[in-house]
Amino acid sequence: MYYGHAAEAAIRAALYLASQPPGELSPVQDVATATKLSKAYLSKVIQRLAQDGLVRTVRGPRGGIQLGKPAEAITLWSLVHATEGRGDPDRCALGIGNCSAKDPCPLHGRWAPLRDEFQRLLEGTTLAELLQDIPQTQSGKQPTNRPSIREGEGAFLKGIISERRGQP
Repeated sequence: MYYGHAAEAAIRAALYLASQPPGELSPVQDVATATKLSKAYLSKVIQRLAQDGLVRTVRGPRGGIQLGKPAEAITLWSLVHATEGRGDPDRCALGIGNCSAKDPCPLHGRWAPLRDEFQRLLEGTTLAELLQDIPQTQSGKQPTNRPSIREGEGAFLKGIISERRGQP
């Protein structure tokens, strides 16, 4: 099982929300800007996450979005599942249809264990764990004005790490 763009967007948006002060609503436009997603596309992803209780939305001039559960209770798998569904466990990694132990493709024996391990990784990783692995700033403050996720490979997380370390 691997995931698509909607799940990637969900993970990026949820990680952004998890990095905000608890209880603070983030305007959808702010999240879209920080994650370099269109507001319309992000809104569709957020709608799916809200249906599963992973985010909470508040309408109106002071509205916005926030996590619907503590970051410790949100796994990457729950974000993938909310946006992509369970997926097809027999989806062929080579794209030649369905394959299984009974009807394997040439790559199945190598792919199946990796696919299963990847799912276990997503199931066992929470947003809180990801944030915990990012060092705090010397002042202990949450980072602000971080670069967007798409400004370069890993720029979003690099920005959080740099700010928590007190580097420009």
